[in-house]
Parts: sequence; structure tokens; C-alpha cells
Amino acid sequence: MSIPNLAVFDLGGVVVRICRTWQEACNAAGITHIPQAEARLDSPRKVELLRAHQCGEVESEDYFAGLAQLLADHTAAEVRSVHTAWILGDYPGMTSVIDRIHHAGMRTACLSNTNAHHWEHLDSSEAFRRIQVRHASHVMGLVKPDQRIYRAFEVATGAAPQEIVFFDDLVENISAARACGWNAVHIDHTGDTAAQVLAGLRAHGALA
Repeated sequence: MSIPNLAVFDLGGVVVRICRTWQEACNAAGITHIPQAEARLDSPRKVELLRAHQCGEVESEDYFAGLAQLLADHTAAEVRSVHTAWILGDYPGMTSVIDRIHHAGMRTACLSNTNAHHWEHLDSSEAFRRIQVRHASHVMGLVKPDQRIYRAFEVATGAAPQEIVFFDDLVENISAARACGWNAVHIDHTGDTAAQVLAGLRAHGALA
């Protein structure tokens, strides 16, 4: 049985804290939250816009304009501000955990459903900058939990499934990773994510 040598992270909810609701992001951006506007986001058009944005099929400015059209009570500039405010900063301890993983001789990578706008702003994250290999949905043209993105990641990194320990806060992404043969650890985004990552690595024999 091989010991995993590649730690792979989802970003939001594992490495960096993010807003979990439109209202939370509005508050973070200093934009007035309008409940009736948010209610309009519960539509197939919103789901399709999000998927296309995360796959890199729709540019960020077009996404903001499309979302503003759905919301009706917000401008594209306001939507952009809310979107920018979505990333709240690193989880405590994640930078140290990534350094510890490297010190142990393991590689690190990320595999995240994200978009070009957030990708640019992630450079403000010290933990993100520490990650050695970075893959994202908008670059790969695929989104989790589609198993094709996991297989594409394997090809891009040269990693075999059994060599990977994958951390994600969404159950459906964990289930898809396990179906591909990956060692996968579900992270509770409301808790100490750094401690959960260390525990997951130890459980899979990757750290002492």
C-alpha cells in the first residue's frame, strides 16, 4: 500500500474563508442587502451563469452584468464589489500546515471550483501563495464534482489516485474524489480547518 505524497486542497472553506451567502457578501462589501433581489437568484439562469463562469465560458464582467440583470436592484459594479468581498482571508494555521507538509517531503496542490476574478484576488492569500501546483475549474473547463476534472488533474500532475490526499468542504466533491480512488477528507468549514487537515494526513499515513 503506497503512502500518499500529494496534499490537494479545495480553496474556499478549506484554505481561505469565504462568504457563504449573498447577504453575508453584501455586508462584507458594504452594499445594502435587498431580500427581494436575492430571491431572484433562485433560478435556473443563475445556476447556468455560475457554471459557465466557473468553467471559464463566461468572462467575469459578463457574469457580473448577467447577475445584475437577474437581481434587477443592483448594478454590475455593485455585483462586482460583492463578488470581490467574497474572499475573507486565510483560515488560521493553514500557512503553517502547508509549510509543515512541504517540510515532510510532500507536494501540495489545489483543485478548486472558482473563476478568473477570484483567482486574481487569491494572490492576497499567503496560504494560497505557498501551494506549489494550482489548478482551477475556470482554467480546466470542468467543475467538481464532475469526475473528469479529477482525471484531468491526475494527468496534469502525474499523480496516481492512491498518492493523493484531497481536502474539500462539500460532501459531493468528496464522494466524487473517492469514486476516482482518491483518499479524500471532508472538512467542516465552520471548524479549525488546519487541525482537520493535519488529522486527515495522519489518518492516511502521510504525516507522523
